[in-house]
Formats: sequence, C-alpha cells, structure tokens
Amino acid sequence: MRTSIIGCALLVALSGCASTSAQRSARTDGTYLRVQLARSLVAHREFAAATVPLRQLVAERPQDAELHALLGDAYREQGLYEAAQAEYDGAIRLDPKRADAFGGRGLLRDLQGDGGEAALEDLRTAIKIDPEQPAFYNNLGFALFVRGRYPEAIAAYREGLRRSPDQHRMRNNLGLAYGRLGHFNRAKREFERGGSRAAARNNLGYAYEQSGDRASACQCYREAAQLAPSLIAVAKNVERACADPTSDDGARREP
Repeated sequence: MRTSIIGCALLVALSGCASTSAQRSARTDGTYLRVQLARSLVAHREFAAATVPLRQLVAERPQDAELHALLGDAYREQGLYEAAQAEYDGAIRLDPKRADAFGGRGLLRDLQGDGGEAALEDLRTAIKIDPEQPAFYNNLGFALFVRGRYPEAIAAYREGLRRSPDQHRMRNNLGLAYGRLGHFNRAKREFERGGSRAAARNNLGYAYEQSGDRASACQCYREAAQLAPSLIAVAKNVERACADPTSDDGARREP
C-alpha cells in the first residue's frame, strides 16, 4: 500500500514537471516566432509594422544584440536617426562582432551627411566581420561614390560582385562609377549585365548626362524609349535631355 502511495506521488510530481516543461517550451516557441516575424517585417521593408513588436522584444530581452540592431534598422528607415543610433550603439556594446549593427550604423551616418571617415570605418568593419554579405560592399561603394572617391568605390563594388555576381543593383552602381571616370564602355557592359536592354540604355544615358554629354545622353534615352515606350521615366529623360537648349522652352527645362 505504501508503495502504491509513493508511486502515485511520484507520478503526480513527474506530471507537474512535464506540464512546467511544456509551458516553458511554449513560451520559448512563441518568442522565437515573434523574433522570426520581426526579422521578416524588416527584410520586407515593413519598418513601421516591425517597430512595435521589436520594442516589446527588446524590453523582454535587453541583452539580445540582434534585436537592438533590427530595431535600429526600423528606426533608421523611418527617419528616427537618434533612436537608431542608440540601438546600433547598444547592439555593438553587447556584441562587438555584430556585423549588421556596424553596417547599419555606417549607413545611418552616411544618411546623416557624415562626410568623414566614421561611416566608412563602420562599413569596413562590417565587411571584416562578415565578408560574404554583399549589401556591405554596395553600401561602402555608394558611400565612397558620394564622396567623389570613384576608384575606391569601383574597388568596393568589384569585390562585392566577385563574391556575389548576381547583385544587379551593385552592377548598375558600378556602371555609374565607371561613367564618372569616363569609362563608358565599361559602364555599358555593367549596365547590360545589371538589367534589361531598356534599363541599360537608360542608365548609360544618365551616365553620359552626368558627364555633360547631352547628345550621347539623348541618343541613349531615345533608344531606351524605343525598347520600352511605356516607361514614363524614360520618356521624361528624353524630353529633358533632347530639348533644344537654345530655345526658350528648352531653357525652362534645364535642370
């Protein structure tokens, strides 16, 4: 009889432990799903929708560097630069090897108009930590491009494309950098590898226009319009670049 009572007591105790374990697992699974949802929202650029769940998760898990970095991304893309800076800084304090936090902070600094080296240092640090992430090379290349450091931008884009050749945006950015150096044949090749024929001609036209060669720009824009007559942006480029600069109407259209 005593054995039976002990057996029942043991069964009840084990049952209670199993219930507690199941509840703990359910809570863990729920948090995991919420983190996955937040990641997905940020990845799909649904930054406003991601902000509330990320704030809740950060409050629950203040030592999670990834959550701080994700919230930094959400704030940055909504123009909340000071809040984004605080989240990136917090993520880096928690995990100095957090590549996405360095990359996000570098992009943030560039958006804020930092013309010095701080943004570039952050982006280079992100690459050093995670050299297989193509977005870091693209962002570094663009940061160098806007500073007029075109050979360095080209080097960054080329290294990114060496690791990830299918990055069409990076190909087009590389083409623009070649155009700034007057290497239009190289620019043309990259544009053709980065998009449709119409897009390639349009981008080449833009490169010529930026160099001051309106005649070549006009020709490229007209060719793009023939290939894609329904594209409004291309039609506007034709109207602007092909206008007679000596006419009153053309003068009004000068950028």
